[in-house]
Amino acid sequence: MSFVVDCSVAARWFLPDESTEYSEAAFDLLASRQGVVPGLWLSEFANVFLKLERRKLLAADLAEGVAARAEALGLQVDRDTPAPSRLFQLARTYGISAYDATYLEVALRRGIPLACLDGGLRQAARRAGLFLEL
Repeated sequence: MSFVVDCSVAARWFLPDESTEYSEAAFDLLASRQGVVPGLWLSEFANVFLKLERRKLLAADLAEGVAARAEALGLQVDRDTPAPSRLFQLARTYGISAYDATYLEVALRRGIPLACLDGGLRQAARRAGLFLEL
C-alpha cells in the first residue's frame, strides 16, 4: 500500500538537525511502500531548500544535490490537480489551508494514509481517518 508524503516530512529527510522519529520512520517505510506526493509538493520541496540557500544556510550546490537525491527516491507524483471548489470544501471542512487540502485530497481520493508533521494537516488527516501512525 502507498502513502502520501507531506513536505514537512520529506524535507526533514535531508535536514539532519530537523529529523524526527516520525520522519525517519516514514523514510524507512519507503523501502516497502510507495510514497505519493501531489504536484504541489515539487514546488514546496524546492522552496524549502531555496529559502535555506537564500539565507546562506545552504550552498547552492548542496541544494541542487538535495533535489537530485529527492528525485532518486522515486516518489510518485499525483498529477490529478483538484478543482479549486474541492480545495475550498476541504479547507473549510477541516480548517486547513488550500495547500494542505491538496495533500488531504490525494489521500482521500486514493484512500491511502498521509504522513505529515504539520499540526493542522495532521489533525485533519486524523479526523479523516487517514493519518499515517508510525
